Amino acid sequence: MERKRLYYSDYLQLDKILGAQHLRSSELGEPAHEEMLFIIVHQAFELWFKQLLWELRDAIARLGQDYVPESDVGIALDRIRRMLAIVELLERQFDVLETMTPQQFMEFRDLLYPASGFESVQFRMLEVLLGVDERHRVQIDAAGYRARLHDHDRTALERVAAEPNLFATIERWLEKMPFMESSGYRFLDAYRRAVERIFAHDREELHRVATLSDDERRKQLDQIARLEAHFAALFDEGAYRQLIERGEKRMSQRATLAALFIAVYANYPLLQQPYRLLDAVLELDKRVSLFRFRHALMVSRMIGQRTGTGGSSGFDYLMKTVLQHRVFTDLAALASYILPSSQVPPLPPDIAEKLHFVAELR
Repeated sequence: MERKRLYYSDYLQLDKILGAQHLRSSELGEPAHEEMLFIIVHQAFELWFKQLLWELRDAIARLGQDYVPESDVGIALDRIRRMLAIVELLERQFDVLETMTPQQFMEFRDLLYPASGFESVQFRMLEVLLGVDERHRVQIDAAGYRARLHDHDRTALERVAAEPNLFATIERWLEKMPFMESSGYRFLDAYRRAVERIFAHDREELHRVATLSDDERRKQLDQIARLEAHFAALFDEGAYRQLIERGEKRMSQRATLAALFIAVYANYPLLQQPYRLLDAVLELDKRVSLFRFRHALMVSRMIGQRTGTGGSSGFDYLMKTVLQHRVFTDLAALASYILPSSQVPPLPPDIAEKLHFVAELR
């Protein structure tokens, strides 16, 4: 069967895309030149949000398998790296939007009420699929952001909320991490002993410093004790569970230890790709936060301390989301537990061999 000749604009459905800019100011008889820019930038946001959801769902599906082949870890990493490039591009779109002055924005801003970026259901889907903790979500008001959505958008968002998210998928993938235990060896015990030796050494060194006053020595010893308690919670199942119950930790102890294991022994061939994946996930979390921050700065420039068109506090609301909507804070906090390479306990020969051996078979 002969294929019909494909025409560029038909393939991209440009008649629909390029015909989708309807200026509200024109409809009311006083066209505002900059409203076209405002519409196109936000439509471009939504197209890129669609691509982000496309990439994210595929990464989640690959990492969510009962057995995750290393090739799928690599593909998931590629998906997340593409997402990073897209989010970086989204940040730069604010530069284009800011070629519009606050006064030019005011020419049509009042016509936008009560529509708001809060109603971007795709961005809400992205938050949900990344794994934003609903307990820490910044709400616009008592009714919550979902109350602002039309019924069909709210239903679509609820369906997405029932899907696996990236946080839960990464946690489950980490919990299945092998190599942390073998006969007579547990990474948890070996790492704890290494930490204990470092703290004991630090205390001995403090007592040897003759130039310290008793008060200065006591303060530094107290600091060591606080750091030691911080480490102890990681190794103690009961203490860690309390941190989760208090909302100070979210990721399971098993998953956190697996992530630490990967970070500590990342130079082993078989752990290099998992380490790069976790690093990319952390970078994605950071990039999304920077996107929120850049959005907040743009809002501050355009409307100052005015309320948003959707009734929020505008800049203040957006700034709160920068930190409270971060997803992978547990992975970021692992830097607190990293030891100097000279102090890292060596792996038993059988585990070290496996981490090299699989890579050599390729």
